[in-house]
Order: sequence, then C-alpha cells, then structure tokens
Amino acid sequence: MKRTINRGKSTIIKSVLRQEIGRTWPLFLLSCLLKRKGLFSNTRWAKNPGAEAAFAKRLALIASVYRALIEKSGREKAFSIIKEIVVPVGCNEQWTHFHSLGLSQEQGMGRLMKFHNLMDRKGAPQFNTRDYIKRNDTTCHFIITRCVFNDFFTEVGFPELTKLFCEVDTEFFPNAFPEFSFHRDGSWENTIAYGKDQCEFIFEKKE
Repeated sequence: MKRTINRGKSTIIKSVLRQEIGRTWPLFLLSCLLKRKGLFSNTRWAKNPGAEAAFAKRLALIASVYRALIEKSGREKAFSIIKEIVVPVGCNEQWTHFHSLGLSQEQGMGRLMKFHNLMDRKGAPQFNTRDYIKRNDTTCHFIITRCVFNDFFTEVGFPELTKLFCEVDTEFFPNAFPEFSFHRDGSWENTIAYGKDQCEFIFEKKE
C-alpha cells in the first residue's frame, strides 16, 4: 500500500473515507486497490507498458474508489466524495512539483514557463497534446487537444471524473502564480471534460 499512496495522499484519503465509510474504511480501500487491477487490465494501457501506462494505473485507483462509492451511495453522492479526495490531492502534487523548482525568487513569465516545462517532463502534461497559441512576456495561451485524464476515464466509463482535474487547475494556478490572471476564455467549462474540442489555458499578466 505504501508503494501506491504517499503520506500526504494517505492523510487526505483516510480523512475523507473515515468520515464517509466509518471505521471499516481500510477494508473499503483495500478492496478498491485489489479491484483496480481488473479495471486497468481491460484498458488499452494494459497492453502498452511505459510511463503513460504507469500513470494510467494511478488513475485506475481513483476510478476503482469512485465505482465502489457509486455502488454504496449512488453516483451524485459518490462524485461529491471523490471530489474531496481528488482536488486536494491533485493540488498537493502540483505544489510538490512547484516547490521542487525553488521558484520563490523568480517572477513573471519565466517563472510560469519553468513550471510548465517541468510538468511536461514529470507531470500529466507529458502525456497530453499541447499547442501554444500565444506566448510572450505578458501572455501565455495554449490549448490541450488530447487529455490523458479524459481518455482514461472515458474508457473505463467515468468521464465525469476528468472535470475534477480541471478544477485542480482553477484551484492551483491562481495561488501559485498570483501575478497572472488565469482563465479559460470566458468559461471554466471550455475544456474537453465538458464536451469541447480542446482545453483553454490562458495566463495574462496583471497590470
């Protein structure tokens, strides 16, 4: 279990599941961990080992917990519970990457781009398809036309889970880069998760 969940994630998961499941939450989580393998084995990633497959296997645990919560509490309640896990865990992972760069002394676009470059190597963005629309000292505008979260969760039958990772962005970026206004060109639903052809990411330096 320690190989799957680090200490920070474990604390969040334990807190949420203990509140919702009660004292039997460890058995509930263990069951989800065991069932994750079966869920993952039926996806395309199971046949293509590599970094993306390893990442998808992590997503399979989220899907497995969500499926078990649906069986217990229904889809609407399950979504609200899994949100309490995924969004803070996702933000914590973003902050971990952010602090690893030691960016506290840097400002402006250079700071933002160093973070994006790191995530292209170590985070989920390395498995997405990104196209830059505009990039200068004051504006960074790019689109995602292929989202690994959406691909995986759609394949296992829970596409709505992708929306939670859109929410991670809206929570993390304004706090990590307060010198920029982060938006999605008029609507937070301008993402693949909400049925659009692409995800909008626009960062504009505040005056």
